[in-house]
Order: sequence, then C-alpha cells, then structure tokens
Amino acid sequence: MTIVYSQERFAALVNEFQEQEDKILNWKAGEYTQGVDRIQNFRQVAQWMQQKPSEVALCYLMKHVQSITIAVYTGKFAWAWETPGGEGLKQRVADIRNYLLLLAACLDEEAAE
Repeated sequence: MTIVYSQERFAALVNEFQEQEDKILNWKAGEYTQGVDRIQNFRQVAQWMQQKPSEVALCYLMKHVQSITIAVYTGKFAWAWETPGGEGLKQRVADIRNYLLLLAACLDEEAAE
C-alpha cells in the first residue's frame, strides 16, 4: 500500500504554520525589542558576547534544531502548538522558520555595512 501526503493536506499544513508563525513572530517582537528594531536583541547579545548578531541568531536557531533532533530520534514529542509543559513540537518548527528570517535580517544588515 502506497501512502500519499496529498497536496490539500500539505497546503493546509503550510497555511497553519504561516498563520501561527506570524502570530509568534509578532508576539515575541514585543518581548525582545523596544521600539522598531526587529534585531535589537541579537545586536545587544552580540555586543555582550563579542560576536556578530548573525552568530547569536544562528545559536538561538540551533537551540531549536537540537530540541527537534532529540524529539525526532527519541520519538518523544507532542505534535501540537502547546503542551501542558510549554511549547509543542509544532511551535519549535515555527520558531526555527522565524529564526531563519531573523538570521536573514542580521545577515542583510551585516552585508550592508
């Protein structure tokens, strides 16, 4: 028996993630920045750690990659946005996608310098 992941199911998954990622990105922006600078927290931590903002963004991204790696290899995860204990695996995937955008913003700024 061949299992097919349909175009409709994939499109629904993409839409679900895009909606949630926007919500998460906007909610966390208020938590990590003051004003309009979307990469303020990366710049500040980079200064404290004597690194580039892109290196800090990459480190934050890798924290989520490591968490997902453990979940995939152990099979211990909740395929949900939230769990009673905190973030579900869906939110970690969304966080990675958002951190990729924030990393791109850091790299864009560094390339312009």
